[in-house]
Amino acid sequence: MTQQGKIFFISGPSGVGKGTLISELQKKYPEFVFPPSCTTRSPRPGEKEGETYFFISLEEFKQKIKEGAFLEYACVHSQNFYGTLKEALLRPLKEGKIVIREFDVQGFEQARKTLPKESFTSIFLKPAEKVESLIERIRARAPISDDEIKKRVLSMKKELKKAGIYDHIIISKFGEINRLVSETEAIIFGKD
Repeated sequence: MTQQGKIFFISGPSGVGKGTLISELQKKYPEFVFPPSCTTRSPRPGEKEGETYFFISLEEFKQKIKEGAFLEYACVHSQNFYGTLKEALLRPLKEGKIVIREFDVQGFEQARKTLPKESFTSIFLKPAEKVESLIERIRARAPISDDEIKKRVLSMKKELKKAGIYDHIIISKFGEINRLVSETEAIIFGKD
């Protein structure tokens, strides 16, 4: 019988380094499973279909909701839908694999109500810097409007208030990716 795997959910406000952390873990641990989610937003430069996200239309997204295909889904920053397909997450879990999944706070709140607690561990990346530094990081990724920045700041404030629902909080400081990776590894491998 195959040993049950474990899901590690990684959350935190926009610009805190979730994508960078996951990218580093992917390089270091190709045997881990990093299932992409679905989104209705347009791809950013460098994002690849089926790797970063499954980029689908709003109509396709709504159809998947009707089919019950999502473990969780949410409208994030008041305009784009994101969702995690059940099968992409649960199949590798049953195969005994380590699954790493980025989740926004809304998505994590839904997933933790559905999944048995023993199947996952949650990590929240909390920024060491002020909101202005996160905004600079966000602007460096791709062009973004002032209205979108305002929405992100509101989301950040709500997300930071929910940090306490996570199993672990790691302080994310710009330029300290090696420390961020090693603290995450300690959690994954039970050395925390």
